[in-house]
Amino acid sequence: MSTVKHYPRSTFRLLSEDELKLVWQWRNKATIRANMHHDQLISWEQHQAWFKQLNTTGTVFFVMWQNERPIGALYFQPHSDTGLEWGCYLGETDVWPGSGLLLEIAALDYAALQSHCNTLHAEVLSFNHSVLKLHQLFGYQETAITPAASKRNGVHYQVHHFCYATADWQSNRATILAKLPKQIANAATFIEFFN
Repeated sequence: MSTVKHYPRSTFRLLSEDELKLVWQWRNKATIRANMHHDQLISWEQHQAWFKQLNTTGTVFFVMWQNERPIGALYFQPHSDTGLEWGCYLGETDVWPGSGLLLEIAALDYAALQSHCNTLHAEVLSFNHSVLKLHQLFGYQETAITPAASKRNGVHYQVHHFCYATADWQSNRATILAKLPKQIANAATFIEFFN
């Protein structure tokens, strides 16, 4: 008797006012703030102002839903005329194993589908070792390492800058997915974006 494997359906929907409070709670989680450029608590008023200005900055902010449950965020902002810079986080901890990998795949897939985007950019703080390794696994090119403008817990740290040509992702996608656990590659077929 064989068992049927079920993979999560990962859908990305634009942030709406319905999810605003949840995303505010995520943004204020210590585990999320620890890996962001600004690690201070965000007031509700600051969060509302941030939401109102999203459209004026060109930022596209998606909530990641897994099997109809919001679990994280994926966002893009313009970076030069032909590029996007992205970031993400998982706001929930009880998620399908490999959800972070699905965010990485989704970011590259989304950028590759944007006609105006030739390059996807990312910044990673030097103490975020798991994401540094993840970007290396996926084949990002490290373009620079710069000192951060501030200290974290009294310690200087650096910002690693990465880029990925979207044409390279289109060529390398199958090879990269083949390096990942099979369940991740299978789950990647269930990634969808809704604008």
